[in-house]
Amino acid sequence: MNRLSAIDAFGPAFARVGTMLFTRFRLSSWLKMGFIGFLGGGLVAASGGSFNFRLPMFNPRVPPSHPPEGRVPLGPMDLDRFLRSIHLGDYFHIALIVLATVVVTGLIFQYLFCRFRFILFDSIITGEPAIGPGWRKYASQANRYFGFWLVYRLVNWGVMVLIIGLPLLRAYKSGVFSGENSLPAFFAVIASIALGALCASIIFAIVSTLAKDFVMPVLALDDLQLGDAWSAVWRVVASEPGAWAAYMALKLVAAIGTSIAFFIAFIIAMLPASIVIGIPAGILLVAGILAFKAIGTLAGIIICSLAGLLLAAGFFCIFLVLSAPVSVFFGSFAFYFFGGRYPKLAALLWPQPLPPAPQAQPASVQPAL
Repeated sequence: MNRLSAIDAFGPAFARVGTMLFTRFRLSSWLKMGFIGFLGGGLVAASGGSFNFRLPMFNPRVPPSHPPEGRVPLGPMDLDRFLRSIHLGDYFHIALIVLATVVVTGLIFQYLFCRFRFILFDSIITGEPAIGPGWRKYASQANRYFGFWLVYRLVNWGVMVLIIGLPLLRAYKSGVFSGENSLPAFFAVIASIALGALCASIIFAIVSTLAKDFVMPVLALDDLQLGDAWSAVWRVVASEPGAWAAYMALKLVAAIGTSIAFFIAFIIAMLPASIVIGIPAGILLVAGILAFKAIGTLAGIIICSLAGLLLAAGFFCIFLVLSAPVSVFFGSFAFYFFGGRYPKLAALLWPQPLPPAPQAQPASVQPAL
């Protein structure tokens, strides 16, 4: 097998990008590959964080005091009256709806990430971006993979809550924030929290990288249970810890450099795209404004919404095109590094030519006597 180091894996990874995207340029392939990488690369798969956004609203049963002449209430009494007029319990159902929507949306994108991670693998291996074959071929493996990521997210949240919440609670109960030297004590607590969060983030990043880059191919090709797949990967990692540490470091450096290059390329691409996309969108926007007066409010809103959708779709397509080579490169980089240590993957990356068919021997002609 071609047991490549992390540095040596760069070459075939770049070659795979050229073969898939540049040898025969097709915009549809770039868009499809960008979309597969967009979901399969974890760009949309949310980390699971949720948020609550609450607008301060007045309880209609308690009329708020209106400051004279539009003056903003800045005094202590005005501020206290303003805060007392807010009844969050009246909007608890709205917060639940928002939270449920965020959780459901996060689960949907997490599931799509798991399915498209296998689709990304299949597309890179076959050299042809396609969604259907990978979706059908790896359904059961992707479901097990989804179960792992649910547990991973829950553990991630739980550990971070403990790292951040316990020191703050302990400091609050011990009176750290109300003492004479509360500010230095506060910074000491924050420093310890930051150190703990950094260490936990590094550990979770390593686990996430192993799961995305190496456990997934084992699941795809051997169809193992999650525990067996992790054991197989860990045996390979333990046999060459230095090589795997170099892979993690080089991937981090490559990710930083790629992020900078991607940002620059996106800004450059925005200049001509703003003209190409902005002209028809501007025409629709003007037509929508005119429709407000000539046809009606509903027609104007529909036309202006179409202008906004056109702008969003155009810039999203640019993002997908620029994402395509990045998705192929990082996937190929992981697979070529792992392929030299995993025979089934190596057979797909470096297929052996079929032996030539044996030539039929002509029948010997016996001389007539």
